[in-house]
Amino acid sequence: MALSANLRERVLAAHERREGSQRVLAERFEVAVGTVNNWLRQAREGRRAPLRRRGGQPLLGGAAEPGLLAALVAERPDATLAEYAGMLAERIGRRFSTPVICRALRRAGLRRKKRPCTRASRSGPTSSLPGPPGGTRSWVRSIPTVSSSSTRAASTPA
Repeated sequence: MALSANLRERVLAAHERREGSQRVLAERFEVAVGTVNNWLRQAREGRRAPLRRRGGQPLLGGAAEPGLLAALVAERPDATLAEYAGMLAERIGRRFSTPVICRALRRAGLRRKKRPCTRASRSGPTSSLPGPPGGTRSWVRSIPTVSSSSTRAASTPA
């Protein structure tokens, strides 16, 4: 988490007014001692303001224009990550891994499915029984025989 420039200035001003040691200032402003130490060192070197944030890496490493991934999702919302990677490779000539595609979709707020997952229907079958092709079930299910591991004699009714 980035700390504000205002907080940095308050810590530096308190140090200049000799309001306490680095440890005391760190506890007072609820930052790490190392952070106070770094800010003081940077101030001695002439830099009181934090460096400008660079914003991270662009979507898909900057290889694709921003709307391309959105267009692919709109075109085929049910495609797999591997299929999106293949479509991107065809269009821009560069292959991306499925984790990169997944992160790019998440960052862009794009959903890959037409509908969100829902609970299974209680009225319909959830899976079919295994059987030979063609639908005929001439096979017999094996039913385990019941055996007892008890060494006690069976009780007889009185």
